[in-house]
Amino acid sequence: MVYKIGVMPGDGVGPEVVSWGKSVLEATSRLGGIELEFVDAPVGGTTFLETGKVLPQESLQALNGCNAILKGPMGRPDIEAGIVERDGILALRQHFEQYVNLRPVKLFRGLESASPLKDSLLKHGVDFIIVRENSEGLYSRMGGLTAQSATDINLFTERGVRRILEFAFQLAAKRDKHLISVDKANVLSASLFWRRKFEAMAQNHPEIKTSSQLVDSFCLLVLQDPSPKKWDVLVTDNMFGDIIADEAAAIVGSLGMSPSANLNPGGISMYEPVHGSAPDIAGKGIVNPLATILSCALLMRHSLQRDDLGDKIENAVQKALDEGLRTTDIYVEDEGFTKVTTEELGAAVLKHLN
Repeated sequence: MVYKIGVMPGDGVGPEVVSWGKSVLEATSRLGGIELEFVDAPVGGTTFLETGKVLPQESLQALNGCNAILKGPMGRPDIEAGIVERDGILALRQHFEQYVNLRPVKLFRGLESASPLKDSLLKHGVDFIIVRENSEGLYSRMGGLTAQSATDINLFTERGVRRILEFAFQLAAKRDKHLISVDKANVLSASLFWRRKFEAMAQNHPEIKTSSQLVDSFCLLVLQDPSPKKWDVLVTDNMFGDIIADEAAAIVGSLGMSPSANLNPGGISMYEPVHGSAPDIAGKGIVNPLATILSCALLMRHSLQRDDLGDKIENAVQKALDEGLRTTDIYVEDEGFTKVTTEELGAAVLKHLN
């Protein structure tokens, strides 16, 4: 079988990191006896300037025939804020019903000094997963804007909440059987609806240790103790997940170390780095390619069902870091590391894969 992988290079540093993602997928597929075909599908700010559309119909049709999508970051400073996000990123997630946003939060060995937390708080490591509802909430694109007021509807539905909770319970069952729901049920009706559904579903999963945490206190507690002993799988809504995932990225050293997956468990899923298009460093060869490379590990696990190949990618990343190679975002003075370019770090990962 030939697996078709849609490729959206995106804007800014997107083409630089996506090219390394493709190289890693090619190398890994050879190791695993998998045949891949890459399908180009231009989407984003540059595409908007060239065609007048963020997501051209031709690109969407090409993506519809793929098994998975590798997406680069999107956005340009010369385009009005919100256009690319609304007509590109959110439109893709909703078109493909990618209702799960998966954000692994893992501190790789050797990156302790890149974290803003004290070494004593990192002695047990960091390894938890954020399961973010990806299609509803405040990002449901319902509301309006006038000169006098603005409204965004925080939409939670029975179907939307149920399916994301079911996914989170299934994931927790495969890990340490500890699931924490993050909400704001003491203030928001939508969060109270969420918590009641969570508590009801927990009754059907007595093997899973469950609890609910208010989002503000969670943001404090995870900084005080980010260890695996305290956190395993977190499930939360769209807005809270967006915020706490970036906080978590800082804990593990950089957004450049943070992969993500937009999953439709029964359809086409999309994989991308968490960081943005960073136009200020585009073309300089200094962007960290590891978030994109680690997103390719997620692609292997969730779209191609090859956990073994996902492990190979993550192990190759760890070996490159063990060499002391660091791009600017994770480089720390006086630690004996070597500051390298995007190409040098990407090539090191490929070397260890091969």
